[in-house]
Amino acid sequence: MYGEILKFGSYIVDALVEYEHPIFIYIPPNGELRGGAWVVIDPQINPDKMEMYADVESRGGILEPPGIVEVKYRQTQQVEAMHRHDEKLKKLDADVAKAEGAEKKQLEQEIKARERQLLPLYTSIAVTFADLHDKTGRMKAKGVIREGVEWKNSRRYFYWRVKRRVLQDHFVRKLREADKRFNHSGATDFVKKWATESKVAWEDDKAMVSWLESQDVSSKASDCKVTYLKAHLQAMFSELPEADQQAALAEVAGGQSPGSPESGDKAGCSLM
Repeated sequence: MYGEILKFGSYIVDALVEYEHPIFIYIPPNGELRGGAWVVIDPQINPDKMEMYADVESRGGILEPPGIVEVKYRQTQQVEAMHRHDEKLKKLDADVAKAEGAEKKQLEQEIKARERQLLPLYTSIAVTFADLHDKTGRMKAKGVIREGVEWKNSRRYFYWRVKRRVLQDHFVRKLREADKRFNHSGATDFVKKWATESKVAWEDDKAMVSWLESQDVSSKASDCKVTYLKAHLQAMFSELPEADQQAALAEVAGGQSPGSPESGDKAGCSLM
């Protein structure tokens, strides 16, 4: 069974890596995403396409709070904290340092009794503190989710978010086809730049949908392609020896294609 879980988990990861459309993960109210389940659907698998969200009452993390406490804040550390903060224990510590014999043993027993009395309280506080790190606010602060979304608002939120991502990714794909230098984030930055210049709030999905629907994507992609081809030609031209640069310019000015039979160029890559 263990091997089967690993096998099918790897299938999910492989599929997510190759998927080319927006992917949304949402942790519902009172839901928890832990351990290996998180690893299988972590947005870092395909950061260009995957986004994770969580309800404000959900939790997420590798270990549950009691497990974190057992690893990060064990009983010995809790006892040390008791002796730093509890006034009664601090007094007993001072008294036991001066006492001897039977009196010292009696004080040590009182210290142990006080520690046992306080331990459930300190453990409860530690678990509550660990639980705070699994809440939506902390997950967002650490960058493992994009946003906290309340269940009652989730349908409206994801309607606009999905629509925006579909339109935006179409725009990005056209730009990348036009300019081979672009990766996904680079093309997205250009879309963001144009939206900002148009006074559109980048974080407002509804406003972005309206703006994206009004754009002539083909025209912008065509402009990008012209810019790319110019830069590409300039880079190739700069690699020619200076004498060949002048000859190529003369041939272009004369209406001949460099390397054509009419140009007299015998050193080209023609197969004829």
